[in-house]
Amino acid sequence: MISNRYKAVLLASFALQRLVSGAEVHGAGAEGTVMGPVAFLWPDDRTWDASQDNTAPCGSSAGVTNRTEFPLDQGSVALTIADDAWNIEFHIAFGNNPTSESDFSEQVVSNISSVQPGHQCYKLEALPDSLTAGTNATIQLEYWSSYDDGKNETFYACADVTFVEASAFDAQVPCFNVTASDFDSGSSSPSSASSTGTASSTGTAAPGNSSSSASSSLSSADKAGIAIGSVLGGLSLLGAAVFFWLYRKRAAAKAQAASAAAVTPKEVEEAASVRSH
Repeated sequence: MISNRYKAVLLASFALQRLVSGAEVHGAGAEGTVMGPVAFLWPDDRTWDASQDNTAPCGSSAGVTNRTEFPLDQGSVALTIADDAWNIEFHIAFGNNPTSESDFSEQVVSNISSVQPGHQCYKLEALPDSLTAGTNATIQLEYWSSYDDGKNETFYACADVTFVEASAFDAQVPCFNVTASDFDSGSSSPSSASSTGTASSTGTAAPGNSSSSASSSLSSADKAGIAIGSVLGGLSLLGAAVFFWLYRKRAAAKAQAASAAAVTPKEVEEAASVRSH
């Protein structure tokens, strides 16, 4: 069966990912350390801040530190999901550094009612025709989830981008749809992987390639062989992307901790003395 072949490839890939990332699959082990319940896998988001992730519009005390090149057409956003979440929305603000919730007035993915732990990818709706290459923008992720005290809260995250012509965009986007329950239950097959991000549909996760038709000239085995090649290539990119994403997040968190620890008691005393005069 196609689903079994998909499962074999996917399980092998995630087993490898467990070895390189310390058994942190789907971002579950990263929740509360380098990310909230949900985070951008692509494009790269701003540094996570536990004290700010419920604060609009971007859930982070960090400003714009880096920008990801993003295609003017057929762009997608990929999420790593550590916990159940609801009412997921994506908005965009055009400009160099949006700071107000009102700046994010344009919705770019239809409302998503809920997501489960795993990875999901969504295609952006058509952007304004007036948009040109070189324009800076920020994509906002807003969603509900429960964390720490168990109460539902609104969370935010932002990813800063610079638009480029689709013909000049050659990045391999880790666009992939799978939930943790796909592996736990053994009853459903994960959706297909895409290395370009073009396989996902607006507002919904990318559909799988496991359906068959009686009128098709390809047998199930033929389709499985074709699909497995695509999935394997996409998963290799996904595993590398997740590993380096977690590495960057941890490095940023350690840098912040080191910076805070570098402030000596003498410096604090001197600063207090200056403020008192």
